[in-house]
Amino acid sequence: MTYRDMSDVTRIQYLRSEIVVSPIIYEAATSILSAYIISNQLNDKNHKEMMEKAVKTALELAIITDKIITQSGSGTAGV
Repeated sequence: MTYRDMSDVTRIQYLRSEIVVSPIIYEAATSILSAYIISNQLNDKNHKEMMEKAVKTALELAIITDKIITQSGSGTAGV
């Protein structure tokens, strides 16, 4: 389920957890989808599948990034 409130974020259910999606995730999904287009991986037959894959990848990246930042406290550990 997705809904928008009055802010610039969207709350979604993903992997049984509610997460807040900032506009940067939409931008990441767009960049990922663009890469699929440029590399000729997206076509008329698989466009819906590739869009879903781009969004899932962007969400997974955001979740992993948040986890690393939360665990390190500063986000610079290991960099």
